[in-house]
Amino acid sequence: MDSPAGQPGETRTANVKLSIGGNSIEMQLSVPAGPVRPAQLLPVLQSLTNAVVEIATDAVEAEGKRISCQAGCGACCRQLVPISEVEAGHIAELVENLPEPRRSEIRHRFAEAEQRIAAAGMLEGLSNTQSLEEGGLQELGMDYFRLGIPCPFLEQESCSIHPDRPLSCREYLVTSPAEHCREPSAATIDQVPIPVKVSRGLLRFELSAGQRVVDWVPLSLAPRWAKSHPPGPPRYTGPELVQAIFQHLTAQNAAPAESPPNDS
Repeated sequence: MDSPAGQPGETRTANVKLSIGGNSIEMQLSVPAGPVRPAQLLPVLQSLTNAVVEIATDAVEAEGKRISCQAGCGACCRQLVPISEVEAGHIAELVENLPEPRRSEIRHRFAEAEQRIAAAGMLEGLSNTQSLEEGGLQELGMDYFRLGIPCPFLEQESCSIHPDRPLSCREYLVTSPAEHCREPSAATIDQVPIPVKVSRGLLRFELSAGQRVVDWVPLSLAPRWAKSHPPGPPRYTGPELVQAIFQHLTAQNAAPAESPPNDS
């Protein structure tokens, strides 16, 4: 998908076809021809994640299982949700674009979450996830879950930013009884296998592009992270960015990004 940078406002269109678990996903993408930031492709990656999750859901339902997740069941919204640096910036921007008094309310919830993380002695480690040892990630995730910190966007046990929720939130579904999610364990939680995790593809892209400072950012610290790490200038044109990210989605032999705490 090599293309010249083009003029301001000019776009390029590409037809993308992915084969996932014997199913095909076809998408037509229109992206700016000139330099863009990865955040501008988030809507595309969200749509792709939804399509992959739909395939995974159809597969488990064909086996006679049923997705337990539904509005009003927000136990997983107290997990340590790993997001990319790009998504952290997007979440911070989303908060700043909220009207008052909603903006101040959500800011306050993020501040409360940070205070509780600090009080538990976890702030330094979660601010620099590269320093965490891989073997301790699962334990870290459980320690965080025991703090009971709700996602700042949780409203009446439902996600108030559902269309904008992070990729890893979209990829987390279970077929085990919903009541087990209140005290999860490997023996009681049956996650829906996701054939391709777009969230990991984005993390791999950030790593290969030299744009990652940490392995991932906790959702509850997203505004804090974004404030101290403003985005740099665009390094790719739209077509180059699409090509780079999709290469990491489809690479069969790429080394996986370090598994975040809520991965199985």
